[in-house]
Amino acid sequence: MDHHRSPSPESDASTVSDRGSPPPPPPPPPLPPSLPLLPTDTLLLDEQHASEELSNLQEELQNVLEYVDQGMILKSFDTLSRVTDTVVNQCEKLGLASDGGAIDQKAGFWTGLNNCWLFALAHHTNARSDDQRLRPQHLAHLHATLTTWADALEKYGLVNYELGLWELRIREAMESAAVMNRQL
Repeated sequence: MDHHRSPSPESDASTVSDRGSPPPPPPPPPLPPSLPLLPTDTLLLDEQHASEELSNLQEELQNVLEYVDQGMILKSFDTLSRVTDTVVNQCEKLGLASDGGAIDQKAGFWTGLNNCWLFALAHHTNARSDDQRLRPQHLAHLHATLTTWADALEKYGLVNYELGLWELRIREAMESAAVMNRQL
């Protein structure tokens, strides 16, 4: 018994289109050769780039500590704000928002960033000159910016946990610095 069927006029596309049904859509065009077919290479490059960027940011955090030790308080907060802004805005690209990857490395980075904030705020009165002093308007700006950063990180669950920005502790340190400034 032969199960192979020969085409019948009813299955012909022209017959189908004569009945008012549109012809089937054409197949999609092939992908251009310039697009990568295996995204794993791209992911590896992205991970390598993220690791390099995190290393650069950690070097900047080390610079912040040195600026504080040298009494360059405004420069330390400028650098610290720039680093934090980069971390917040590129959190996903840096691998700091995902559950994957090395948790110890992420925790170490967040701890370093947060402790840098706490250290700088605790030593804000060590300005080597009056033009390096942290003034009330600086603290007000930092306070508002901290709120913006925390709001942006909240969607990732990265606020007031080990992995993430210690908003409450940093805010408390800012408020202590503001009180100290009023007493000077």
